[in-house]
Amino acid sequence: MNPEFPKYFELNSIVVIIIIFSFYAIAQTRVDSLEFVKTFPKNNLLSSKLDKQLNTYFLNSGLNYFNRIEDLSFGVSENYKSSFIRGVEKTVRDEHHFNLNLNYALLKNLDFGLIGNNTILSDSRTLEINQSSISNLIIFSRIKSLENFSLAPFSGYSNNRQIGENDYGFVYGFEAGGEKINISDFKIDADLKFKNEDISPRKNFTRYLNLNALNYFERNIYNNFNIKYYQLRKDFYINADSVTSQQFSIKNNIQSRVESGYLLQNRFFFDEFFDLLTLDALGKVSFRNIERQLKYKSTDVQSSSIFDSQIDELKLELDAQLGYRSRKFNSSIRFTMNEKDEKHKAIRFSGINDAFFNQREESEQQKNNTSSYATLSFDGDLNLTDYDKITLSIYQSKLKYDTPSTLNDDDRDEILSIARLGYYKKLNPFFTAFVNAEGSYSHTVYIFASRSSNNNINRTIRLKTGGEYIGSNFSSFNSFDVSANYTVYDFEDLRSPLKSFSFRQFTAIDSTTIKLTSKTSLFIFGYIKISEQGILNWNSFSEKPTRALKEIYFEPRIILYRAGSIFSAGIRYFSLSTFNYKGKELELDSEYKSIGPTTIIQTRLFKKLLISIQGFYEFISLTKSENKQQANLNLEISWNF
Repeated sequence: MNPEFPKYFELNSIVVIIIIFSFYAIAQTRVDSLEFVKTFPKNNLLSSKLDKQLNTYFLNSGLNYFNRIEDLSFGVSENYKSSFIRGVEKTVRDEHHFNLNLNYALLKNLDFGLIGNNTILSDSRTLEINQSSISNLIIFSRIKSLENFSLAPFSGYSNNRQIGENDYGFVYGFEAGGEKINISDFKIDADLKFKNEDISPRKNFTRYLNLNALNYFERNIYNNFNIKYYQLRKDFYINADSVTSQQFSIKNNIQSRVESGYLLQNRFFFDEFFDLLTLDALGKVSFRNIERQLKYKSTDVQSSSIFDSQIDELKLELDAQLGYRSRKFNSSIRFTMNEKDEKHKAIRFSGINDAFFNQREESEQQKNNTSSYATLSFDGDLNLTDYDKITLSIYQSKLKYDTPSTLNDDDRDEILSIARLGYYKKLNPFFTAFVNAEGSYSHTVYIFASRSSNNNINRTIRLKTGGEYIGSNFSSFNSFDVSANYTVYDFEDLRSPLKSFSFRQFTAIDSTTIKLTSKTSLFIFGYIKISEQGILNWNSFSEKPTRALKEIYFEPRIILYRAGSIFSAGIRYFSLSTFNYKGKELELDSEYKSIGPTTIIQTRLFKKLLISIQGFYEFISLTKSENKQQANLNLEISWNF
């Protein structure tokens, strides 16, 4: 039985949508992107992807097209995304992004152009902004210099719609930028953006500066310094409460979000340090300020939600790595440190009740936090012989999280240690065997007694062995993995509802390919997982099993290779069984089984058109539930024309 499609995803509609929206591609503008200085992408790509998994349908189609006729260049890009979730409540979300770029080279270093773009968002869910659109039409000029530097003033008109409100106004500003500008011994990359959107009564703006300086002392030694500053303002309509709406005669209130920040970053790289070492060091300091403001505030609203708020965030990041390499031994030591201080505060305004302000201020102060996180790691490979290799990895981290507010009890310290040792043996030119051992230890400690019942120690042990054989007509990878996880709570004897537990698992994986003919292969992939969970008594290292799981996956496929195309068909089987312990006996609790045909088709036409189809149809049986059938499909079309 075919799954029930929503109306716009019926078979005929799917075909139409694929054909039409195969002419769309991603066209999104980031804060740090320059729309006028940098040229339009010259790659031509048409693509479409339809994905159906379980009750979720997703369509993403797009086009990038660029062409030049003498002094006139033309570019267009469009991207359409649509998702549908069929559940208790059906959810539909559509996104549309369109961009048009016309450019005429009047002189060698002077261009004039036009940019038009349109963005539409539609969401069936009840959100603050579930229906919106932005349309812009902008004229610009671009002046180029001999030093790879460009200046582009621009001006245009914009229409911005949100939750039923339409605003119109002018867009204006300028961009400047340059790449690989030589100043003394430095190569400079610079981006500058100043943009205003006066769509009264809302005002949006962008201020952006990015400066990158690269200095090579020698061929293998360089220093890279980066400084960045930005300030963004976005005004959004939100539903106004009845009191504010009546007092100011408005339907929707306006919330402003102003984000400002700067970043200072320096990276030093030294290769062939003492002929054997590599040094890579990075330091970064960043600050961010976010202000949220309501345009209309009534002192008659008896709520703490009407106050504006502010967030200040300061971060320090250090990252240093020292590498060693030789014919026999390669290794690296890396140290990282991150410090963050985050402060929240409410902003008072005149005439408001102090009790409501104190309530909001207290709520904001509870969000204040400071944290420090440091890691130290080591990775090494030792080649004992041409056929024997040992690998060693060690990782250590520590987190310290503090909240200054006396109302918080989330302060904690966390440490994590991981060690992994591996041995690889090349027995012959075709077969390599390996064995790995891994262990980890983590401890979480809450500072305050109110949360100390969550203090725990987690220990894991893992042993994995297997091998890989690669021959002319036969190749196979096999592995066997045994792991144990023990979580022990520090105070479980003091009437804590949390109990220490253990989790053990065995996993066997096989992936085999057999070449039947020059153009036909048999591929087999499968695994089995057997798990057991129980209540743990760490002091006596004893456990009481409570639950077990068995998971099986098996998929054999025939693969045919024809003229650059791949055709594959097979059977997919999956089962998951859960068991409960009744005394010492296992009793089946639930069982999920899925079986059905699967297919993969990948073909390239005319060397530039790629079509990929992946899908499987499954017959599902579940304990205490009716049997059902379900289709899963992934269709992709990509044309680099």
